[in-house]
Amino acid sequence: MTDKELLAKLDQWHEDNRHKEIIQAIEALPEEEQREYEMRGRLARALNNTGEYRRAIEVLESVRSEGEGDSRWWSRMGYAFYHLDRKEAQECFLTARRLDPENGDARTFLAWLNVGPSGQANAWDGGTARKKGERTGTANGWSEGKGPAGKRPKGDGGASDWEGRGWEGTARIETLLFGPLHFPVKEGLFRTFPLVLGGRSQRVELFIREDLARPERWEAMGRLLDRLPLMYQRARERLEAEYEENEVIRLFIRDQMEEMEEAPLLERLGAKSREEAVPARFAQALELRGVTVAPRPGREEETDCTLDFCLDPEITDELLVFRFTPEAELYDISHES
Repeated sequence: MTDKELLAKLDQWHEDNRHKEIIQAIEALPEEEQREYEMRGRLARALNNTGEYRRAIEVLESVRSEGEGDSRWWSRMGYAFYHLDRKEAQECFLTARRLDPENGDARTFLAWLNVGPSGQANAWDGGTARKKGERTGTANGWSEGKGPAGKRPKGDGGASDWEGRGWEGTARIETLLFGPLHFPVKEGLFRTFPLVLGGRSQRVELFIREDLARPERWEAMGRLLDRLPLMYQRARERLEAEYEENEVIRLFIRDQMEEMEEAPLLERLGAKSREEAVPARFAQALELRGVTVAPRPGREEETDCTLDFCLDPEITDELLVFRFTPEAELYDISHES
């Protein structure tokens, strides 16, 4: 087998998530072949995808002189540093983007690191968008505390579709608000993003249901997500204008205020006593916590977007949910948990 054929085989294994086999195959080669630059790059990529980040860095350092002009090398190094919580990740991804402005991994990770196009922090008041923990039936994301779940993306630098994965495995949705979204179609997406909406800095969990992001839907889903500021504005206006008139909103606030423990409730509302904890104050304090893109209930061929508002997920799991059509028209308000 020629070097070219072997590299092609390793890339196919990467696409098939056979990362351990890649490591075994490369380590079985004669030492001279293992030291070749492209082979070292494949090995580092596989090590990253099996969580062996320190080994990946060692491998990449062994070919630094060849890699310093390669955007892929910097992305792979940044990926390893990122998962080790090392501050060097930001500079690696900035260099990767400078060498190749179309490096989708670099752009995505810089967005999660809260770094804008200028290389400076965005006005998100958010820092890194990390998630840890579990959420049943979802994948791909991180977050503190309860709710979010799953897996960090297993791409690495160099290509906008996670270096070789086709649409059958990886969705690619371009958005203005969230940047480029790359995630396994069959798993769906679950990530936390720091956003500023309506003048408020907040951390929002974005969930796109599994098997939904087929190529024919990418553009429409991008447009839908770009309408989030409008949907947020409409939900907020209804919430603050109808907290006493709308039965669902009124009962949601009443039940929450009756069932929540007094101390955390007052602290979250910034109130000194129960008398100050009025419904208007509660409505104002609710924040957007989740955005879900999924088939519309009862109309599976249609896609809708739901916005989940919650007082504080650390003290309550009750949600006030606003459902919107793809045209950003509000069609339902419900109370869920």
